[in-house]
Amino acid sequence: MTDVQETQEHEISKNNSNTDKNKKKSKFAVKEEITEENCKFSDGQLLKFVKVRFPGHAKSYSFLIGDRNLTYGKKVMAMSDRGMAVGYINSFPYELPFKKDLLPLRSITKAATPEDIAKETDTYKKQKEIETTCQNLIDKHNLDMNLTHVEFTQFGKKVVFYFVAPARVDFRGLVKDLVSELRLRIELRQISVRDRAASQGAIGPCGRELCCSSFLSKYGNVSVKMAKNQNLTLNYSKLNGVCGQLKCCLQYEDEVYSYKRKKMPTEGQFVQTKNGDTGKVTKLNILSQQFDMLTDQGKIRRFTYDQVTKIYKEGEYKFPRHFDNISDDTATVQGLSDREARLTRQFERDMEKMQKKAKRNAHEVIEGISDFLPERDRTQDLNESDLIDSPKRKEDEFVLPKPSENNDKNNNTPVNSEENSADKTSYNKNRRNNNYRKNNNRNRPNNRNRKNFTNKKTNQTKAPSKPKE
Repeated sequence: MTDVQETQEHEISKNNSNTDKNKKKSKFAVKEEITEENCKFSDGQLLKFVKVRFPGHAKSYSFLIGDRNLTYGKKVMAMSDRGMAVGYINSFPYELPFKKDLLPLRSITKAATPEDIAKETDTYKKQKEIETTCQNLIDKHNLDMNLTHVEFTQFGKKVVFYFVAPARVDFRGLVKDLVSELRLRIELRQISVRDRAASQGAIGPCGRELCCSSFLSKYGNVSVKMAKNQNLTLNYSKLNGVCGQLKCCLQYEDEVYSYKRKKMPTEGQFVQTKNGDTGKVTKLNILSQQFDMLTDQGKIRRFTYDQVTKIYKEGEYKFPRHFDNISDDTATVQGLSDREARLTRQFERDMEKMQKKAKRNAHEVIEGISDFLPERDRTQDLNESDLIDSPKRKEDEFVLPKPSENNDKNNNTPVNSEENSADKTSYNKNRRNNNYRKNNNRNRPNNRNRKNFTNKKTNQTKAPSKPKE
């Protein structure tokens, strides 16, 4: 009986140790999904994320990586909204402060192994086989739809068919035939043309990967007004992308164009310039902030945007309807020299401000690193607000220490034995600065050859100690 009890206790202790090990592993293991129940992050804590994109998905998703080093383009195993799948990292690691709005958070399970990649290729082959059978059934039922791609979800228990169609499609007969052949759960989803391009991926006219399939999370917010705002010709063969819709990259520069348009007159307005010319604005060059104007004298001149002094309202100015001759004087830009001079002055002021700021920062860094440099006069420090209009500093930024009041006429500094030894060590330590050593030796004479020296505390003269025999 005792032997049986001992074996039972040994097994129980083994089980307890195994459970303890599992608990320790579970503490350090990365949880696949973090919700409000199991979240232990505090508000404002910095968390490291990466973007992971799965094949066939139009968007990329954020995943926690913690302290793991995962490089760009690495294949990983992660839980998507369609089940566990192999994806690739398509962003560099970035940090975000934790907020409750970020929940639920998902984390990467592990790096993809060759076995995981082999399984993924097998499922990809099955998807292609099912895609061909579905396409044959679509031709059989004469349906006006274009199948884009097929995906397995719920760990292979469900098949989703994505298609594009100009209108609604009655595919009830198609679903029956697919269920009878595949013996799986089936779902048909109609997507837009942009979603199709984002899910399949392609190379754009710029020669790079499509923005919607690489990094854009929200795409399609493009209108013809953006093209008109940038003075682009409405040639849809150039404005449309691979998907047949307007390019998403039109919105990248729209903010700059709209900002520069606010400073310029609109086309068709009647304006007056600084040189006295009045006329009608005919053309805008937004990036260079220049415009062409047809004057009332029959001349086309080019001005910068800051040359406008007055903008006439409707009915305030009568413009000639006919000109016998119109000359083109756009070779010279009116007001360009003044604008360039103003820009150069602004550039010089900015450079002077940056140089002074860099000089001050360099002095602070040198003072913090070195032990031998004296403290600067803090009254010469410049604030950031005084950097523009402040007078120039002297070339000698480092002020040498003044001799103390206790020094005698021969510039003899009172030093005791402890201070003398400290000065010797600092003197030997600072040999690399030749200029400072010269100035230091000039202001602090050598005390070894003096017969008498004064003590700071007692102000009494003492005879030098006799040398040892």
